[in-house]
Order: sequence, then structure tokens, then C-alpha cells
Amino acid sequence: MIFHRTTLWGILCLLSFNLIGQPSDTIRTANYWQVGGFSGFIYAHHRSMGYYLNEYPWGAQIKYGKKFFGSVDWHQAFRHPEAGAAFLMVDFGNKAVLGNGYATYGYLDIPVFERRRFTWNYEMGAGIGYITKIFNIDNNYNNQAIGSHLNAFLLISTGIKYRITSKFLLAADWGLHHFSNGNATEPNQGLNTFYSMIGMRYSINNKTQTIPTIKNDNIRQNAWQCLLHISSGFKEERPIDHTKYPIVDIHTTFRRKISPTNSWGFGVDLMYDRSISKVLKNDFGNGYLVHDSIYNPSEWKNFTPAMHANWSMLFGRITFSIQAGVYLYSALDRVIFNRWLLEVAINDKISIAGGLKSHFASADYIEYGLVWKIIR
Repeated sequence: MIFHRTTLWGILCLLSFNLIGQPSDTIRTANYWQVGGFSGFIYAHHRSMGYYLNEYPWGAQIKYGKKFFGSVDWHQAFRHPEAGAAFLMVDFGNKAVLGNGYATYGYLDIPVFERRRFTWNYEMGAGIGYITKIFNIDNNYNNQAIGSHLNAFLLISTGIKYRITSKFLLAADWGLHHFSNGNATEPNQGLNTFYSMIGMRYSINNKTQTIPTIKNDNIRQNAWQCLLHISSGFKEERPIDHTKYPIVDIHTTFRRKISPTNSWGFGVDLMYDRSISKVLKNDFGNGYLVHDSIYNPSEWKNFTPAMHANWSMLFGRITFSIQAGVYLYSALDRVIFNRWLLEVAINDKISIAGGLKSHFASADYIEYGLVWKIIR
């Protein structure tokens, strides 16, 4: 489990550096439709999942997107990426227990190496997912993966493209997509599918455009930022009783811009999770949730201080960050956590943000809040 997440972190970091440019002052742009089919395997990161993973999952995807020609600085810094909207359907390989999954999401496709006919790229996507079969104590108690129909959907992949003609292109992708509700409703082990996909693209209109000259006078290289994140949400915790517990996540991040599109940094955290008391009471009763009169943990045990490392990718007013953290104290004896954040700037000082905190492949909670740029 640690190997898979560490490998993913390493790949993302390596791809963040803009090492390979496009040796031309023109770019071929197009709007396009793309369809593909895929198969793979569900990563059984919990032992109980092995009992209901009967067959290999398979599915299909359709995309509509366009290629940017470089009208703003980050387009050129990311080698003229593609962006669009997509719809995905997956059969998880067990109709009775897991059913099907559907997702609508936005994506960003960034070239790593690009020539006239051949492209190597990586892709990130996020959106909303729907699962047809969920946990039900009466008729689907075997499904320990998903407890809600609506879920967050995340995707990351890398792939290659080969242009056959000016209109048609072959694509192959390898990646991971993830369905989870962030423990908003238990159970929530999540469904992580590693997949291989083959697809075909049809370009609606091809244009060769001159890449505009962009002045980057406003970019302050090696400048430090200080940001205050304040987020909240709710979660459930086992044993399942559908009680919602509040969470509050406050952290300060110091980021240093090392290029027009990348920042590295570090920060400190203070998290409050009311469900920790429930876990402690359940552990005290050896699987039985004891009454407060028997054991009532101190409210302070719900607080968890931590520190984290941060890597951010900058897309104009949008920032995508991955954080890896270490707990300084945890009543549950946890050590490491991850946080995935998406920030959208409202103005120069304030951004809205959403994120997913997890412990490797297991989601902890989804959070929403604001970001205040104390130092810009």
C-alpha cells in the first residue's frame, strides 16, 4: 500500500517539472470527441474486499475537449495542455454486490513529450460519481466498500497518443480512478480501479495557430507565500449508526514558487475530529461501543496537531496541491496522512477550497473552506 502511494507521489513530482518544450512557434489546436474502453483490477486495500471481487472490472469513457494554443502564461508553461469534460461508466465485476459506477468529471491533460504525430501525456480529473449498489443492512450487507450513491470521483493517468490522420488519433492510457464519499456515510472503504484503456479521437476542427508572446513580468520566482486554510465537514465512523461527526481542519502553509507553474513548501496543522472519541470508546470495549459512564475520553483527544510537506501545481487562478503529513500527536496512534486540495481564487487574497484527507488509500474526510493569502 505504501509502495503504491509513494510511487504515485514520485511520478507526479517528476512530471511537474517542465523539462521538454515544443520546438515551434505554431501549435495545432482542435476541439475533439474521444471514446475508449478499459479493463483492469480493483485494488483490495481492505482484506474484506477480497470476498466480493469476483471478476475484472471493465467500462467505457467518452470525452469532449480542446487544446489550448497559449493565450495565457500557464498554457505555455504546461506545453499547451488539453481540457474538457468526460463521462465514464464502469462495471465493477460483481453486479449483485457492487453494481455499476458512473462519473461526470472535468479533466486536464498535460503533455510531457510532444511531436507531430506522437504525444506522451499525463491527466488529472475530478468530479461526481454515482454507484448503483451500496451497503444495505437488509439486502446488501456484503458491500463494505461504499455506503452512499453519490460520491467524489478522482482520476490520474498517463498515456500515449499517435496521430493517424489530421482527423483521427489513437490513444492508450494507464491509470487509477477512485470512488469515495470521504466517510460522509459509512461504510466507505472506497473503490480504486487500476486500468488500461484504448481509445479513438476524432478532431472536429484543426487549426494551426501562432503561439502568442506572453510577458511574465508578474511572476515572482523564488517568492514565499503564507496561506491560512480553514475548512470543515462531517464524517461517520464505525460501528455504523449514521451519526454525523463534525470536523474542523486549520493549517498554515508556506509555499515557495520555483517556476511559473510549481511551488514547494511546508506547513503546520491543527485538526479537530469529534469521531475520535467514538473510536476510542469502541477500542476500549474491544469492539463494543461502551457508554459514557464507563469510558468518556477527554475532548482534547479529538484534537490532532501535525506538520506537512506541500507540492502545488498552478493553473492561473486554480491551484492543485498534494500534501504529505506527519502527526505530532494522535490519540489513535496514527503516523502519516495525505491531503489533496483544489483552490480557486476569488481575488488576490481569498480562495475557496475543497479537499480530501486520507490515510494512504483510505479516505478520512472531505473538507470545504476558505484560504486566506496572508503573504502573497
